[in-house]
Amino acid sequence: MIMDEKKLLTDFNTEVDQAFQNAWHSEKGGDDKWNSFLNTYGLTPLNDERKEFLLNSEMKITRGAFPIELRSVYEKIIEKFSAFAPSSSALSSAISNFNIESKVKEYYQKIKPFSGLGDIFKNAATGTQKYSSGLQKEKQHTMKCKNCGAPRLEEMQYDNCLFCGSKLFEIKP
Repeated sequence: MIMDEKKLLTDFNTEVDQAFQNAWHSEKGGDDKWNSFLNTYGLTPLNDERKEFLLNSEMKITRGAFPIELRSVYEKIIEKFSAFAPSSSALSSAISNFNIESKVKEYYQKIKPFSGLGDIFKNAATGTQKYSSGLQKEKQHTMKCKNCGAPRLEEMQYDNCLFCGSKLFEIKP
């Protein structure tokens, strides 16, 4: 491996880590520093209406930028370094092994609120009465994101999760 290959791989890993750290250390829902970071990749931050919608959704966060914004940065990083991949087998391997779904899920696990066992049982007790009446008769089923678990927020939402950006449905050949 020549020095340029090592530098490319190091630069890729550094940018991925910087994206994660900037998202993680931003205020809940993102802040000016995070928005400036997004702009360096040519990305536009979520508008206030969309941020408010996500902050009030069932998918709570305690800190950091929204997972869907971090996903966009990861996609830009991969796009940027893919141009150099043919000249570096190590970089090519790192890009092909980079799993955006698992990285975004890992990030969400770090920013979601901790819910201890007490909260789980308390929620189950109140939720059972509130949501179970009539459920058996109507056979309702909420579609959830396979990556982060967010419920599909709109009846006609068939493309990507509004919270983390994962595809909601896979198309089979």
